[in-house]
Amino acid sequence: MTTLAAVRPSRLRELYEDFHRWPEVAFQERRTTAVIADELRGRGLQVSTSDTVTGLVATLENGPGPVVGLRADIDALPIAEQTGVPYASTTGAMHACGHDVHITSLIGTIDRLLAVRDRWSGTVVAIFQPAEEVGSGARAQLASGIFDDHPTPHIVLGQHASGALAPGTVGSRPAVLQAAADTWQITLRGDGGHAAGPHKTVDLVVLAASMILRLQTIVSREVPPNETAVVSVGTIHAGTVSNILPDELTFTVNARSFTEEVRSLIERSVRRIVVAEAQASGLQAEPEFEHTVHFPLNVNDVAAFETVRSALETEFGEHGFTVVDPVTGSEDFGEYGTSFGVPSVYWYFGTGLAEEVASRVPVPNGHSPWYAPDPDVAIDVGVRAFTSVALAALNSVVPPVRQNGGGR
Repeated sequence: MTTLAAVRPSRLRELYEDFHRWPEVAFQERRTTAVIADELRGRGLQVSTSDTVTGLVATLENGPGPVVGLRADIDALPIAEQTGVPYASTTGAMHACGHDVHITSLIGTIDRLLAVRDRWSGTVVAIFQPAEEVGSGARAQLASGIFDDHPTPHIVLGQHASGALAPGTVGSRPAVLQAAADTWQITLRGDGGHAAGPHKTVDLVVLAASMILRLQTIVSREVPPNETAVVSVGTIHAGTVSNILPDELTFTVNARSFTEEVRSLIERSVRRIVVAEAQASGLQAEPEFEHTVHFPLNVNDVAAFETVRSALETEFGEHGFTVVDPVTGSEDFGEYGTSFGVPSVYWYFGTGLAEEVASRVPVPNGHSPWYAPDPDVAIDVGVRAFTSVALAALNSVVPPVRQNGGGR
């Protein structure tokens, strides 16, 4: 089954607790970036940071061969932690999605690759990405020029901690793994008025309620029944006191889709419904739309997926790997493969839960203030998964002949 010894997590556990205790939200990960950079420079890697964006890129060279990109996201969420673990957040933000595990697992993977240099040849490009949670961190990092002094990967690999998979198991699927995601902020403007005289104005709250209810028919009545999609309204803001009808209201619509056709259908439908409801209510000002979030589909390259699957099944056993269903959660990991023009593959690994939250009902999962993985299980599985797949890629990927390459 396993080809790698169990990870001894003492130093990695210390790093994990440090990252967990000092989380930083999207594009604010300055301390996190500095700690990672110090750790990797101390291991002899070439490290590049950017003046324009947080995060870093580091290269480990070990002779001729393929260039394998390994990516970990580093940002936290604006959530107040409720886990009660002794290393709980001190910043008011929280690593409620396991990114602290991702960072630690990639550093641990670098350690393992350094320890088994005789088992591989090539180059590893470690990508520590900012701002995954807002969907624009990968694009910002790619545009910053931070990759200019590093070789362009021939394949990019990534992983995510999961509370849904059994501890010590892994899972993924070929082709589409995660949905595309879009968020639109919609602003309605009117004259406002007295709550005692609603007939003298357009009540934006009632109008928004009609829009929100009608938006729920997009999935049930417009998306084909054999397709999967989600449309949710996550925020609504208006008004100051109960006896004033507001003159401005904003709400946000979040959509998930698995094809570009459905994605376009949803956007057209959102705009049509909002505009039509506004006209039906007699609103004079046109509704304003701002497309604030845009996550791409996360698509696993089918051929490269088989290499990843084989490595994970060798490491965790045939029954330790699950072919999962497509996930409606979203990731911007795919931006790297698209930008470099190379295959990318992404998978999940089961972490279990920390003792402090293990008995909580319902079971805490990502983006919950009570989410806390079992650190020792998470680090062990994360390092073994990343290392086994990295070694498989380093020993099997054939570098393509490039006419024009990015980086050096």
